Parts: sequence; structure tokens; C-alpha cells
Amino acid sequence: MTVRLLALTALSLMLLACGRAPYAGSVAREYMKAYSNWDFEKMKSFYSDGVHFEDPTATEAFGQPYVFDGKEKVHGFFNNVFKDRFKNDRPPYVKFNMERVFSTGSLVIISSTFECIVPTSWYKEKSDEALLISIPFVTILEVKNGQITKHFDYGDYKKYNAQIRAQLNK
Repeated sequence: MTVRLLALTALSLMLLACGRAPYAGSVAREYMKAYSNWDFEKMKSFYSDGVHFEDPTATEAFGQPYVFDGKEKVHGFFNNVFKDRFKNDRPPYVKFNMERVFSTGSLVIISSTFECIVPTSWYKEKSDEALLISIPFVTILEVKNGQITKHFDYGDYKKYNAQIRAQLNK
């Protein structure tokens, strides 16, 4: 009887502890909603002070590093992606269609399709046109104590570049 009582007490304490720390998957889903809405202030509220962001696929595709450390630098990066390219510095359409989400421990893996209108001016001088891209995307988040400590993005930039070329050559 004592062993059973101890086991029930331990289980109760574990359940209480789980209730205090947000589940990594729910934090990740809320964060991805903010990401999909291009709401960088809300995204920033999820970051730990020492958050690390990296997109090795973008680094390879565009030839410059996409690695940022610290809440302010990560926020600044996202905040400036479309700076002076669209009204309110945000694209008229951006969305992450989350298809699969799974987690193990502190890691949450999100497989999605990233859709976005990007400015043609990135590819041609003095153009007000916009291009629509839709690419497979994977985001891996590390969530500790309810905060995002690491954010890794992996996009299919080969498909991205093919879509850009097809629209520019029409």
C-alpha cells in the first residue's frame, strides 16, 4: 500500500510539474501562427534571451549567412526581411501551411508549405511586380521552459529559384 501511495504521489507531482511548464508542441504551434502572420513582435515574445536562429539552406542558396544569435538580432533579422519592399514592410500574402508537427522532448519538428509573395525588385531593378512562391519548408524549434531557444529553418530553395525564374521569364 505504501508503494502504491508513493507511486500516486510521484505521478501527481509529475502531472503538476507538466502543468506549470508549457508543452513544447503547443508553444511551437502558437509561435508558428505568429510566424505565418508575420507578427515579429509576437514571435519575439517566445524567444529566450540567447535564442539562436539559423537557415543553412538559405545560406547555401543565397551565398550569405543566415545565422543570428540573441533575441534582438533574431527579431531584427525577421523585421527587416521585406523592409521598404511592401507597404508596412510585410508581404501582402505569407503563410505557413503546417502539414505535420511532432515533438520529442524539447524539440518540435514542423513540416509545412511556405507560401509568400516576394518582391520582383529583389530580382529586377525598379519593379512593383510581385512573385508568388510556394515551397516545402521544415522548421525545427527547441523549446525549454516555455521559450524558444533554437530555431532552424530548411527551405527547398531549388524549387524557390525555379518558381522565380518561371515567373520572370513569362
